[in-house]
Amino acid sequence: MCTTTEKQKMNLLPILDVETQNNIQQPIQVRPQLPAVVAAREQLSTARIRLTFSGNDVATFIRNEAAQSPGSWVKLFVPSSNGEIVGRAYTLRKFDLGKGTFDVDFFTHKNGPASSWANSAQVGDTLTFAGPRDGGFSLDPISEWLALIGDETCLSAIQVILSNLPSALPGIVLIEVDDPDEHKPFFVDQNMKLQWIKRTHSPLGADGPILKSLDNITRPQGRGQVWVAGESNSVKAISTFLQEKWKLDKESIRTKGYWKKGVAHFRS
Repeated sequence: MCTTTEKQKMNLLPILDVETQNNIQQPIQVRPQLPAVVAAREQLSTARIRLTFSGNDVATFIRNEAAQSPGSWVKLFVPSSNGEIVGRAYTLRKFDLGKGTFDVDFFTHKNGPASSWANSAQVGDTLTFAGPRDGGFSLDPISEWLALIGDETCLSAIQVILSNLPSALPGIVLIEVDDPDEHKPFFVDQNMKLQWIKRTHSPLGADGPILKSLDNITRPQGRGQVWVAGESNSVKAISTFLQEKWKLDKESIRTKGYWKKGVAHFRS
């Protein structure tokens, strides 16, 4: 469990809320692209890499009040397989004001341009980034419990949320992955029931392990809220289940479609 002092030192940031981002239909202010240098590389597991970015612009950027707000995220610009520069959104895993750096965690089992770039990135490599964008997890102060549900694509988000929760708040965490053993060591120990679910077919399938697990869990008593992220169609199926079986209202469920099966450059 993180104390308040420890959280301030670590500067852990709650995850961006893709739902908030996607609901903004009006023209969005264009942020300038800023240069960043890979200052450190850490292989968290065979499928996860943490890169630390530094530079004068990075040091200035993280002192921006908006960058420090809950839910801050940036867009990283990397080359695609055909040489085109493309942008991909990533949560600020944590930042260090003293060193002038921020960290980003990459899930590298996928073959997208950002994960491919991260796989080969070394200290001294450069890219550009833009942001910050705000959105993020917002805990209802009267919530008596919390459930976090997702797949590999939102592991960083769940970790950051867990690291910023009140120590007494109970809850449930359900995460579907290919190899649960690969991820267990990287979670903050919280006052929650954490259940790793081994994938049996398509991620977060509408009739898959996540829903089967939920069907075997008794909804906690009292007023609560649920945060769900992952494959878009599956997230919708889980939201429907929570409303129909757990009798939660829509306002108690925050959903984030991080990706959609068969769709490139997805934005819900």
